[in-house]
Amino acid sequence: MLHEFTVQMSLQQVDEVTEKLISYGYYNLYYDQPIEQFREENGYGFLELMDSNIDLKIFLEDIESFDMEKTKEEISAILAVPKDTVVYQLIETEEWQQPFPVIDLQNGWFLKPTSNEEEVEGKMIHFEPPSAFGSGLHVTDCLRIILREDMSGKRVLDIGTGAGLLSVAAAIVGARDVLAVDMEDVESEVLYNARLNKVENYITVLQGDVVKSTFEVQGLFDWILVNIVTNEIKQLASFLDTHLTPNGMLLLSGMVDWNHQETLALFQEKGYKTIQLVQTEEWVTALVTKEK
Repeated sequence: MLHEFTVQMSLQQVDEVTEKLISYGYYNLYYDQPIEQFREENGYGFLELMDSNIDLKIFLEDIESFDMEKTKEEISAILAVPKDTVVYQLIETEEWQQPFPVIDLQNGWFLKPTSNEEEVEGKMIHFEPPSAFGSGLHVTDCLRIILREDMSGKRVLDIGTGAGLLSVAAAIVGARDVLAVDMEDVESEVLYNARLNKVENYITVLQGDVVKSTFEVQGLFDWILVNIVTNEIKQLASFLDTHLTPNGMLLLSGMVDWNHQETLALFQEKGYKTIQLVQTEEWVTALVTKEK
């Protein structure tokens, strides 16, 4: 069971309020970030609504000698708000503790989080869910394409690797030289997921911004996996073309249905042929090959 206390306030107050609560031993705090999502040329944009009110939730796990009225009084005193503005709710359901679900890729493969003990019959990719996995729709579409391939002995470049799932999948199907690149420091996360699947010896992680002219990688790749936004894909067209082997495969993801045609046209001008186009909701993934 959880004891939940809710206090409404301005988003602009949150940092000061949470600092106060933490200093008094209230560590389990949560609120939904008020944002407005809008479509733009590059996909989606987000606007943080700083003038909005939010419900700050304070959680206490079931403890002995819990006194709801006393706790409300303490919270109201800490925050200097009337006691009747502190709303209490007992959460008896255990749903808040449910692990990240197993994801059925619908091809005999499953994504199974480390915290999920569900028994599943099939081939598994084990992983630790990242803090912001989102819907994961374009990632799962990429995984379905990768997992049907035989990449034995292939050299693979994974751009925008994130948690490293595409790199892990490539290594699982035989790739023996995978370079996973991200602008964030994700090495420990990627290699942890690689170790879960016993492919850590085949994956190297590199931090860098591929869009910058100073970024360099050596040699050619048989497969390049790209999971970034559309504008960056277009900026990288020449880089990708330079580092892909003749007849190599390029997997482009992160595009949406209102911008993918322009992106693919750019690669067609460079002599690429679209092998497969997959759309799930608005997310578009394309597999193209270099016909040179």
